Amino acid sequence: MLNNRIIKIIFLLVLTFSVFSNFSAVKADAKEDVWVGTFQMVWNDLMNEVVKGPVYFKGRTPSLAKELNKQKFNADMISSDSYYKICAKKTKSLKAKIEKDIYEKFKEKSDILDKFEWNDTPNDVYFLYAMLVKNFEFVSPFKVLPAGRFKNSKFNVKYFGTDDSSPYLMKKNIRILFYDSRKEYAVALKSKSNEEVLLYRTDSNLDFDTLYEKLKKKSSQKNLKFKQNDTLKVPFISVTEEVSYDELCNKEIKNTDRLFIKQALQTVQFYMDNNGGKLKSEAGMDISTMSLQIDKGRDFNFDKDFVLFIKEVNKPVPYFALRIDDTKYLVKE
Repeated sequence: MLNNRIIKIIFLLVLTFSVFSNFSAVKADAKEDVWVGTFQMVWNDLMNEVVKGPVYFKGRTPSLAKELNKQKFNADMISSDSYYKICAKKTKSLKAKIEKDIYEKFKEKSDILDKFEWNDTPNDVYFLYAMLVKNFEFVSPFKVLPAGRFKNSKFNVKYFGTDDSSPYLMKKNIRILFYDSRKEYAVALKSKSNEEVLLYRTDSNLDFDTLYEKLKKKSSQKNLKFKQNDTLKVPFISVTEEVSYDELCNKEIKNTDRLFIKQALQTVQFYMDNNGGKLKSEAGMDISTMSLQIDKGRDFNFDKDFVLFIKEVNKPVPYFALRIDDTKYLVKE
């Protein structure tokens, strides 16, 4: 979603497998690459607490906004100890509160708050913010495998997993979801907490919604076990992305008192190795009020062709008319 780069193995970090059934596009008209629910959470608060309904803009409403209005993901789909969110009057003291709150809850610092203006200007109305933090450890650390190529890469990447010599207890932490062929299969890696990492091997460029539904359907009636002679090979992953939603900014929001999105940002940091992984994501949205347009003033200058009429008040027609299109009837200085 953050760009058009598509890796052929789709890695889905499922926070709660039973309810996490829909994904919201970060860019509705682009192929997805990374998705996380923080910006959708902020958008939901914009809809529910500020606009009191779907968000539409005067003029054209971007397809991204229409997709976000569907609220396919919400805070109820993830445990409350994993996220922090707030929608409040934008002030300098709010920034300090958010920094204090997220440090107390997650021992984390913000990567985006300093990228917004905090000048207590009269037009600033609301600030909406969300942070999601997830840490997970695999039940047993996987084996670090020899580095190798990914597809046709010109360099080697790091891998972890199992091989023929790996202990059976390590392999018990792998659940086969389905195996259709050497080109399409999926497994789940168990963690010590409530997270499962689903790995779906596919060449498909379908969107996340469709792929996840396909994964669930293929896995629904399977009861396959990872056997002793089966192997697993997964690359180490490191994601650091930031997106600015410029297409949603500087447009007056319908059914509000001239509100508009001044700035909207989201960050995603994700790392996974043989021991487990960490996900940290933030989203922030600055809501401001458009200034009233000051009338420039109209110039009534009769220094070009004009017509003059004179009539009595309350009479239907003038009794004198004069066309001025040159200086013939004008008084010279």
